[in-house]
Amino acid sequence: YLPEYQIERFNRRKRVTIINTLCHFPRYLFVFAEASQFATIRSCDGVADVLPGFPMAPVPVPTKDVLELRAAQADMAFDDTDQARRHRGETVKNTLQAMRKRLRDKRVRVTDGPFRGFSAKVEAVHSLDRLRVAIDLLGRETAVELESGQIEELAA
Repeated sequence: YLPEYQIERFNRRKRVTIINTLCHFPRYLFVFAEASQFATIRSCDGVADVLPGFPMAPVPVPTKDVLELRAAQADMAFDDTDQARRHRGETVKNTLQAMRKRLRDKRVRVTDGPFRGFSAKVEAVHSLDRLRVAIDLLGRETAVELESGQIEELAA
């Protein structure tokens, strides 16, 4: 088994998208074999050795780990393509840039934590999980760091 992943890049000159398939572990291959078959494997073209190498005995990789790798590859977990992002549910709405554009200077309501129920204005979005809001406390604007799950957007 050869674990692979795909990356997508845009060629500006030709105005086309190119998808490249790369190996996760270059020059490594997962093989299910008996101890008597290692000599045959070592004699194949392109095979340098069986890990960890001579004179030590080969170390088996747990089947569970290989199956998890296969499942992740089938689920496009490692791929960096448009198709994989759509498959994982990573839409434009979920990206940091879109979140910054959508929430900048917007009014939100705090739904969790010590400031629950307060209205606030978003000052900055640091990551998909963290943002800074200004809450009116005792007549003064106070900057507070919150998680994105602690707010809800107010209708415009």
